[in-house]
Amino acid sequence: MAFDKRLIGLIIVVGFIAGLVGASYTHLMHSIQHFVYNYSSADHMSFGAAVERVSPVERLIPLIICGLIGGVGWFLIHRYGKGVVDIKTAVSGKMEMNPITTVLHATLQIITVAIGSPLGREVAPREASAGITTFLVKHFDIKQEDRQLLIACAAGAGLAAVYNSPLSAAIFTLETLLLTWNIRVMSAALICCGLATFVTRQAGVGDVIQYTMAQPSLGSHYVEFSIALGAIVALGVVLFNITQGKLPSIHRSSPVMIPISIVAFTMIGALAMYFPEILGNGKAGNELTFANDITWTYALGLFGSKWVAILLALAAGAYGGRITPSMMLGSTLAIVFGTFWSIAVAPISLGMAAFIGAVAFLGLAQKMPITSCVFMLELTRFSVEMFFPIALTMGTALMVEQIVQTKLKTSK
Repeated sequence: MAFDKRLIGLIIVVGFIAGLVGASYTHLMHSIQHFVYNYSSADHMSFGAAVERVSPVERLIPLIICGLIGGVGWFLIHRYGKGVVDIKTAVSGKMEMNPITTVLHATLQIITVAIGSPLGREVAPREASAGITTFLVKHFDIKQEDRQLLIACAAGAGLAAVYNSPLSAAIFTLETLLLTWNIRVMSAALICCGLATFVTRQAGVGDVIQYTMAQPSLGSHYVEFSIALGAIVALGVVLFNITQGKLPSIHRSSPVMIPISIVAFTMIGALAMYFPEILGNGKAGNELTFANDITWTYALGLFGSKWVAILLALAAGAYGGRITPSMMLGSTLAIVFGTFWSIAVAPISLGMAAFIGAVAFLGLAQKMPITSCVFMLELTRFSVEMFFPIALTMGTALMVEQIVQTKLKTSK
């Protein structure tokens, strides 16, 4: 189906909107982080370093406040808002996003992640961009399929804007939202994501590389290790999904969610007194694992505490992304497994292991294996030679996950 001028114009407008949303949320998040943890951009310090620098009590107190803000905020949104509609439901055309409720909901996510919530920041710009686009397309007489295309592209462009990742965000739009790869949707996704990235770069964020470090060396003996790691990651993802499915279900419009949120985030703060890298989306932990700057025992502690922190946040009714938290679970798990592999089988690069583990865990946990492979290279600007071990690990992980899930279903 051909493009008309109106649709082309809307694609461009949506790209610009997503870019402005991404830039605004990035600046808001940094401002809150600087205030809460007493540092500034002039200090040239990462969020992880700032959190580690403060005392354990100064990590606990912000998380108690985070629990209060999140508990009250999401209670009010669910009690008095016009319904929180997720992006996939909006793209399917089953329900429409309310722009005001959606933007408030997304902004609250950014505020809590900035204070220290262990969830990710990427859902907020995706939701806000999609919500604003839903309001925009109501004023144009276009086909339903074009509305769905624009909402999906807005969500993908929001991801591109916040992570400076135009290509992987376009692939994400196709792989997880539109579930098709024809020329029409590919061109729309690529244009939207490219424009959003451009606008964000021009709006004071710049061409940010998320992980500015030397590429881990591949070393030797990594072929067999990559295959084995895929199986380990698959088991980790299956187990995480099982534990996540066991969380109690309490309607978020119930006032009981407020004390639950305070208690849950206080517990997260208590964990952060010993493992500060669990605060925020998980980038601080990945910086350590990719550079192989931690021992396997500390990596194991981070893996367990991040796992528990994510579950506590979800039990508290908090919202947020799972991209970087999934990466951190994968990278810490890979450090532990890689250490034992190096002792028992053959030495391998632990930095490489952490990176490949992060890619595979993310791809499986978020059901976006192709996006994950490209996304991680865009975030780090590592060499494409990483694609070889990535392919081995991801392929093995997908196969093992499918086998394990089939066996679990038949055993019930």
